[in-house]
Amino acid sequence: MALTLNTKPNPSARTAPSITPYLTPKQVATMTGGALTEGQLKQDRMEAEANGTPPKIPYYRISYRKVHYKPDDVRAYLETLRVE
Repeated sequence: MALTLNTKPNPSARTAPSITPYLTPKQVATMTGGALTEGQLKQDRMEAEANGTPPKIPYYRISYRKVHYKPDDVRAYLETLRVE
């Protein structure tokens, strides 16, 4: 007797909502090829907090030591650096 797998989708099964992945500072540095380093991102956040101004790239503070960036925000910032 051969075993077969049930490959039919279960319509009652719940699927996780699609969430845009957020980037850590290390992932941002990798994504930008080193154009933005973890240190530069940290300095930007610290200067913005000290001066009461918005940072160059908006971020989410998950905890005291953990921040995340939206990939679209990183791309938008890089577009501001474009020279034609």
